[in-house]
Amino acid sequence: MKKKFFSDFFFIQLINLLIKPVWILIIDRKVQNVLPAHEYGTYFSLTGYSMLFMILLDLGFTNFNNREIAINKNSFAQNFWNLIGAKSFLTLAFFILAFAFGWFLKFNSSDFVILGLLCTNQALLSFNNFFRSNISAIHKFKTDAILSITDRLFVIICLGTIIWTSILPVKLSLISFIFAQTIGLTLTFVLSLFSVIKYFGIPTLNLSAAKAKELIKKSIPFAFVIAFMTIYTRIDSVIILKLLPNGREQSAIYAMSYRLLDAAAIVGTLLAGQLYPLFSSNIKEKSKINAIVKWSSVISLLPALLVTWVCYMYSHQIMKALYPDKYNFEAGWVFSILIWCIPAMFLVNIFGTLLTSAWYLKKIIITAIIACLINIAGNLLFIQTYGLQAVAITALITQLYFGLACFYYSQKLF
Repeated sequence: MKKKFFSDFFFIQLINLLIKPVWILIIDRKVQNVLPAHEYGTYFSLTGYSMLFMILLDLGFTNFNNREIAINKNSFAQNFWNLIGAKSFLTLAFFILAFAFGWFLKFNSSDFVILGLLCTNQALLSFNNFFRSNISAIHKFKTDAILSITDRLFVIICLGTIIWTSILPVKLSLISFIFAQTIGLTLTFVLSLFSVIKYFGIPTLNLSAAKAKELIKKSIPFAFVIAFMTIYTRIDSVIILKLLPNGREQSAIYAMSYRLLDAAAIVGTLLAGQLYPLFSSNIKEKSKINAIVKWSSVISLLPALLVTWVCYMYSHQIMKALYPDKYNFEAGWVFSILIWCIPAMFLVNIFGTLLTSAWYLKKIIITAIIACLINIAGNLLFIQTYGLQAVAITALITQLYFGLACFYYSQKLF
């Protein structure tokens, strides 16, 4: 098991590190440098806004499905169509609520166009993650890894062609930037569905309202965990947009600093995706669980601390190198704070994943609610006085609290 764990881990990380940093540090960064600050700031804030409603797209189905299949592969045929039916209904509710709250927040007409595309992308991403949860549940991690980078690979090729050549008769704009992502996600949707059919076959259509209701009830605890974690990690972009006088420009500065945090989070997110089915299928074997925790901690936490320290020491130089035309001292200062979220995020990726697979959800939900309150209160109390520095410090405190709490509860449980 140890050999397969490391083999899968390094393959997953390698293939993603070849693609996703190119997306984040070259393509996405280039787009931000080219587009006006208020346009990219709008994109960043509306992306964060749309993610606040993502829980409606899934309601915990992906994690629930992954755990069920990891324990019993036959649950795929029993649950697949009912979960698809429930997700389709929830997707409609997602669009309605996202637009309704957008109207309440007084979004303008161009905001709604952008929001419509972003919501479409979130819906496609949610279905892709659901399809992939079936594949990773049976430990086909290499296939899952390839599917995880397909959309970004397409977008890199597409936008790279638009930015640096004149082959395509399309100019770079915010709409073309988002729409390229839509096409990439659609391609991944098709490939993911075919992969599920390859490994499981086409299950018999067995839609049942009673069964769907039962699955929703079982998935609700996962939904609460995801919802509150999304709130405390993404609501800051909406608060910046609405509470700071030049919110769109300030969102762009915060996005500059947040980009490297997102890049580092890729490793932890991929690790969590690998660990979850492993924890779930071995949850009753404490020795195996402890071994997996040890391996994952060694290969992730120590490098995370090293990377964080280097980024902190050279924060201003890194920001200036990435954004030569848009760099300012505030961006470097905010980045030097935010980068310390990385070790805390890895604690969540390892120990939060362990607690979730062990169905230790009540404590996680309570902890996530407290994290949300810390984040929202910290921002509301200090953002007007200290601006983006308050947002960054609040994010760090929230991440540290949640990460250390997951570590503490895991130690008590195992």
